[in-house]
Amino acid sequence: MEEERVEEGLSLIKQLAACDNGSREKALRNVLGSWLPSQTSISDDLMKKLWKGLFYCVWHSDKLPAQVELIDRLSSLVPTLDLSLSLHYLSVFVLTMRREWSGLDVLRLDKFYLLIRKFLHNVFVLLRNNSWDLELCRRLMGVLEKWVFFADDKFQGNGVNYHIVSVFLEELRPFLPVRLEVFDNFTVPFLSVMQKLPDKVLLAKLKSSMFDVLLKNGQKLVEAKKLGKEIDSGDDVEVFGLIALNMGFSGKFFELGSSPECYQGNRKVLFGLHEEFLKLEKDLASSGIEVPFPNVPDIVEHDEDEVPNLVPIAVEEMEVVPSEPLEEDAGWSAGKRLRKCRNGVKASGESKKKAKNSKLKKNKSSDSDTEKGSTNKDNKNALVANCEKLNNEPISDGDLVPINESVISNLQLQFEKIAAEAGLESDVTSSCGLRKIAVPAVSKKRKRGKTMDKKQSGEGDPEVGMAAKSGEKSAKKVKFSMKNNLVWKPQTPLPPQDLRLPPSVTPRGSALKKGVPPGPIREIPTPPKKVRLRAVTVKKARKALKRRKTLKSRST
Repeated sequence: MEEERVEEGLSLIKQLAACDNGSREKALRNVLGSWLPSQTSISDDLMKKLWKGLFYCVWHSDKLPAQVELIDRLSSLVPTLDLSLSLHYLSVFVLTMRREWSGLDVLRLDKFYLLIRKFLHNVFVLLRNNSWDLELCRRLMGVLEKWVFFADDKFQGNGVNYHIVSVFLEELRPFLPVRLEVFDNFTVPFLSVMQKLPDKVLLAKLKSSMFDVLLKNGQKLVEAKKLGKEIDSGDDVEVFGLIALNMGFSGKFFELGSSPECYQGNRKVLFGLHEEFLKLEKDLASSGIEVPFPNVPDIVEHDEDEVPNLVPIAVEEMEVVPSEPLEEDAGWSAGKRLRKCRNGVKASGESKKKAKNSKLKKNKSSDSDTEKGSTNKDNKNALVANCEKLNNEPISDGDLVPINESVISNLQLQFEKIAAEAGLESDVTSSCGLRKIAVPAVSKKRKRGKTMDKKQSGEGDPEVGMAAKSGEKSAKKVKFSMKNNLVWKPQTPLPPQDLRLPPSVTPRGSALKKGVPPGPIREIPTPPKKVRLRAVTVKKARKALKRRKTLKSRST
């Protein structure tokens, strides 16, 4: 049976790295759904082959939603598998990541960062499900210490170490607070790294992303306690600050820095952290404030999975949202903004019939300080001129004026006038949804022509003339060209007509700065011409030298 299971697993693992998405998905469903959870123990070679196939399955996954779904499926197996199998699954995962890390490119780096982060998150889920057992915590941290930080594999996978150190405290934050013994086990591999490893980059990342965060929050907590400020129970300042003040980091860093096993280049960082934490502890002791660590239960209930109770909203109970009342004698003036009204009609059959048969009514006086009273059931859906439904005011027949066709036509004319003054289009409808009624008036084109004639003749309403001017201004188009970017300035004083030259051109903008005189003009002298010696003169000089030599030789 075991051999058949191994052969079945090998055939499925080969399909995990296939280029076809369908075959990969089918193999992944069989491996994660049935084959792997049914195993109690797997050989080391088979687990390495499985993780190589899973690595290339993540490699081939494209688009962010598919990548996130696949990573969740792979990482969620850590808390669900058998405990020994889960530890083996985790250790071979980090080994595979270190082995394949040097072959990753920049485009695929983010999804593998997310894969490491999700696995670290599910490690904490596994610990929470086991009530933060100290022995299990030591075994899981031992996996990181043996297979990540102090691995003897000689792979170029330092990026895995850096990323785990950078995101460890961020992924642990949703599970805090935990007992101090549990957090002490979390820090064991990191303190041994700071003591023994000669990696300066890893040391700097560990200091900045973990211990500096604890130190800063501890200082903020002490200052807040001195000033008597209240801090929320779940705030980072309280959670991280209590850990920094109660873990005794100053003594631990002093022991690590003074031990003979400490790497010489790391002593300066360790003693620096010792001094800073010692100063923080002395500041707390001198202030006389006690900051005890609270008793944390083994299982902390988180509110992340709680679902709020949804209350259904009945359609019949919907209320009308009234708009702001208009001021008295507003008269639909152009300075006031036209407000849109929201008409609420009840969903019952009787209210629908009343809403259909109700007429538009105008309220003469819209006093905002009227007392609230019981509404009249017959006039419940009545609307006033400002498009408001007065549910809280008693309405009487004397206050309401029936709106007939003539009133609506006057309102429409007023609106058209306001639109013409504001430069709006004439096709804009009323914001209150007034019905269009055929009014025996002059058509828009003839009306526009008449206003233009009145403007030319100088007669008519001055407001209409201003509206026409604003309409002309809005219709004007501005054209830009490089030719118009030059300013022509005539010479002053102008010379006579027969001696007049073209005007001088000056560029606009910062091309010619005002007040800056032109620099001095340097005249470069023309270089002298080189005299070329003729071949005849050279030959004569050579002959003269030969004669002198011969004469000297004869004389001697």
